[in-house]
Amino acid sequence: MPQHMNSTRNARGQLTIAELVSMPHLGLELAAGAAGLERRVQWTHTSELEDPGPWLEGGELLIVNGFGIPEDGPGQTQYVRRLAQHRLAGVAVSVRAPALTHEMLAVADELGFPVMRIPRQVPFIELSYLVANASERSARDRLSRHLRIFETLRLRNTSDSDVAGIYRQLEQIAGYRLALISPAGQALLAEWPWVPDVDWGDALESVDLRVVPDGYVVPLFVDDRVTAYLVGIEHDGSSPEGLAALQHVSTLAALDAIEDQRRREAAHRTGASAFARALEASGPEGEAEQLLHEAGLARDTPFRVVAFGPIPHALPEARARDWLADRQIRHALLRRDQLIGVLQCSDERLVELGVALDVPIGASPRSAVVSEIPRLLRQARWSLSLAGESATAEVVFTEKQLGLARWLNPDARTLERLAEDTLRPVLEHDASQGSELFHSLAVFFRHHGRMRAAASALFVHEHTLRYRLNRVEQLTGKNLKNYRELFELWLAVEAHALVVRADEE
Repeated sequence: MPQHMNSTRNARGQLTIAELVSMPHLGLELAAGAAGLERRVQWTHTSELEDPGPWLEGGELLIVNGFGIPEDGPGQTQYVRRLAQHRLAGVAVSVRAPALTHEMLAVADELGFPVMRIPRQVPFIELSYLVANASERSARDRLSRHLRIFETLRLRNTSDSDVAGIYRQLEQIAGYRLALISPAGQALLAEWPWVPDVDWGDALESVDLRVVPDGYVVPLFVDDRVTAYLVGIEHDGSSPEGLAALQHVSTLAALDAIEDQRRREAAHRTGASAFARALEASGPEGEAEQLLHEAGLARDTPFRVVAFGPIPHALPEARARDWLADRQIRHALLRRDQLIGVLQCSDERLVELGVALDVPIGASPRSAVVSEIPRLLRQARWSLSLAGESATAEVVFTEKQLGLARWLNPDARTLERLAEDTLRPVLEHDASQGSELFHSLAVFFRHHGRMRAAASALFVHEHTLRYRLNRVEQLTGKNLKNYRELFELWLAVEAHALVVRADEE
């Protein structure tokens, strides 16, 4: 625990644990945690919850009857660890509490966390009044400091606003070293780049305030999403003003998080516009490349075109955009009927993106030629159709499909002619009769010709599926028992998927 936590009442007008224990009329007996006797008591609180820490600010003396204290040693050990983690000054336990175990007291000694017994009937209110009266001046000082935090808002709104200067002033007022970071642990503001070297655990995935070594992590919301975190770390040479002060700072930091989202949205619109122009394959030569370069993609650097499966969460564009931006991955995303993108990153990063969004992704081969983007998108969408056959979210790279993409030449005219010549009778029959012959054939192939599995996926009887496949044979003149003709139908079905996606584009 930093040395500044050991200031006494003389410095801040607050009682210490040692002073409370030394008052005979209170009758407090120190059971464990003697190393923390000089902790200041900012306030008192009573709670019989097994984990009251999240509802406290830190610095409180917790006074309990003990109804929330477990009776077993491991349970009591966790109870003390949680209180210490939330930086309480100590805990005073009444005679009604369960017997304090040796394990609990040993952990309290290890952590320097004071545990006191109240051996007789001392009204809790008497102890609270005593602490409150001693802390009156400190409370006034804290209120003044909290007001000064909001005074910095005036500085922020000036035309020559000094971001670094504002955060330095907030550090002095709040008594914490401050960091504003993205969910990826990167500095959110170029003007304030400091990021603490701590073990984040899962703190950067939480929507709740979390405790980290010597500090707190406060989530910052923009609309209904956590887009950044304010981190406050205690350090030698300052007196932290507690969680309330840090939460006041977070109100101001949220304005920077909102501004950051505006910048990202503007960059996103620029990238989407450049990507759309590249897909149109029209305009002066090199214009699309110049626009993508201005949107942030590096010139003459290989990229992949990717197609995303349905993202099962709100705001899929924003989630994908922020994930990429937080990791400084150059990209341009475009949302039409589907989220697609141009990405300059490693394959490992692309796989991480799929896992983070929990979606399948189809990825084209790498290229550095912007004019190839329309063709690459068709390859990405074809790869996505293969990814959709898997029960898990995965990234399917076109060039890793055993050369199949080279047989299915992603030239739109060739594919359209192949699909139309072979499947036209089936598609026309479906259109005029409202049947599902083409879909049944595609599902049959997807299940590798296993009749029972395909029928189950279609929710029909095997006889019904067999009848539909017989109709396909009649309409196309192809025999599904003839390997060459079956293979031709399978190629046509795969090609049709590419043609449909190219038309949707």
